[in-house]
Amino acid sequence: MTYQKGPITLKTIATILGLTPATISKALRDSTDISEKTRALVKETAEKLGYHPNIMAKSLIENKSYILGVIVPDLSHSFFTDVARGIYEGARESSYETFIMVHDEDAQIERKNLRFLSALNVDGILIAAVPGTLNNNLISRINERGIPFVCFDRIIDGLDFCAVTIDDEKAATQLVDYFVKRGRRDIVFIGPTIELFVAKGRYDGYRKGLEKYGIEFREDYVIECSITHEDAQEKMQHFIDSERTFNAVMCVSGVNAFGTGKAILSSGLEIPNDVLLAEFGNNHIVHRLGVPFVTVEQYPYEMGQTAVNTLVDMIDNKKVCHDHVFLETQLIFHHSNGRDDH
Repeated sequence: MTYQKGPITLKTIATILGLTPATISKALRDSTDISEKTRALVKETAEKLGYHPNIMAKSLIENKSYILGVIVPDLSHSFFTDVARGIYEGARESSYETFIMVHDEDAQIERKNLRFLSALNVDGILIAAVPGTLNNNLISRINERGIPFVCFDRIIDGLDFCAVTIDDEKAATQLVDYFVKRGRRDIVFIGPTIELFVAKGRYDGYRKGLEKYGIEFREDYVIECSITHEDAQEKMQHFIDSERTFNAVMCVSGVNAFGTGKAILSSGLEIPNDVLLAEFGNNHIVHRLGVPFVTVEQYPYEMGQTAVNTLVDMIDNKKVCHDHVFLETQLIFHHSNGRDDH
């Protein structure tokens, strides 16, 4: 067999085998119009030549790219890494590939992500959006072009798209239950409280949990900080230095919990004897503290699978969906020896 330079096309294989490009295309797609012997010969030849189908050409012909866009806040967070794995494994099972992009909680970067995926003509987009409404007009225009969206972990402020999240308010209220039943009533809340969708739900659940047990809400026990461990550590240290009494901390995220835990330990307090530490998402970073802590398990892999299956169903069956799916959570106590109590 003579090999040629340049791209190998259907026409290349057709010329070598003395067949038509249409026959080659059908054989590669296992069409029953073509004999089994010819299909085997075509596939063997394509393999030897290193033929790969032109995805863009196929996209133009079928008006479908078989690519899904995924936009996440930060892949250094184990929660979003696990969500992404659930998405791309679920997509592959449905014969789709994924293009994963990161916005780092920056609306301008998210805008570039959205424009790129739109230009790529993806079949749908899964997104954990930047808080706020800055990109809503762009998102709406992309959606009006026929590219459906499914949100995960967060909703998009001001837009009614299908979403897969946990019930953050309910989970936070259950966490207050957990604290109180273990004699912890001086509970600090640390993280964002309003700007981020999940934080707002968790903050509301914290307040409702306190109200349920007749515990006075104290504004000075709410520590506003960004989703960074440095900010959480600094703000928590300032709170500890004020010599307020506390014995439990509800952290909006694992990153916040890591910074909070560092401040608590550096102050000579013990976790969990003096302070019971809790976070959402079962983030791997918290284990680096080497102390027991409580997790609200959100099952991120299952969240990713549910989100991508919903999107694929919308695409394949041309459905419009505005459902908000709430996944169940579970409280887990992680011992420092690796044992977990559910």
